[in-house]
Amino acid sequence: MRIRKHFLPRTLQDAVATTFMAGIIPITFWFEVYVVIPGIHGADSVYNWVHFVPAVLLLFNVTAHMLATVLCDTSCSTELIQLPANVSHTATSGLGSKSWHLCATCEFIAPPRSWHCTSCRTCILKRDHHCLFTGCCIGHKNHRYFILFVAYLFISTLYASVLNNYFIWFLQGEEFRNWTSLVKIVFPLAMLVIDTSTKQYYLVIYLINMVGVMFTGVLLIYHGRLILSGAVVHERKAPEYDMGGVENVRMVLGNRWYIAWLSPFVKSELPHNGINWDSLQKQTIKSK
Repeated sequence: MRIRKHFLPRTLQDAVATTFMAGIIPITFWFEVYVVIPGIHGADSVYNWVHFVPAVLLLFNVTAHMLATVLCDTSCSTELIQLPANVSHTATSGLGSKSWHLCATCEFIAPPRSWHCTSCRTCILKRDHHCLFTGCCIGHKNHRYFILFVAYLFISTLYASVLNNYFIWFLQGEEFRNWTSLVKIVFPLAMLVIDTSTKQYYLVIYLINMVGVMFTGVLLIYHGRLILSGAVVHERKAPEYDMGGVENVRMVLGNRWYIAWLSPFVKSELPHNGINWDSLQKQTIKSK
């Protein structure tokens, strides 16, 4: 994996969203491991260790896949790009990303499915979208890390939400079953100005996880369907590179897709260079 030279967020929105993610992940881990789980089973219960092991594994995969997404350079500069002989220079004057085109900002010919990102300030190889929560673009080289980051984040928030619901509403229920609880739930951050008690902080973390599980669930379904159809975000209406479910997954997760989900450190070479999509399109047409 080639490391990005400029991996820090370049815009204020990216910086705020990325900082939020970098902070809420360890805070949630601490809350679940040292507050919720001991609160449910007791401080000296052996079940605390039963939860601790998967919690650490989830924390590792969430943070490792997020870092891999951020650090992996997926720009066009990672590949030696040569204009195919059968493509005329006049054909590159178009602005569409489905064909070879000139990027006036980077001043070079970009391959199909690649285009410039104003936030990252470079052309991205097989660009999918720009992610605020990682402060970088999702493209050919880091698509694997991004989708697994979302998947592990969904599992983690779902796991935390189940524990939090039991901890707050069943074990701490008497303190939250009153009319002020509704106000605290609807306006958790605003209530911190008035109520700075520990219970109010519990509610804030609880709600962040509840929103997180819904948000990541929608993202996982949305991007999962795109991957299974062989498309990126801007191709969702008319996918042209659908090789079938398994092959489409292999295009993103690599040749060892069946174990690539275990860790970002598992080596899984991508079967395509992210440049010569014309040959893949012809192969797709023949297979159909």
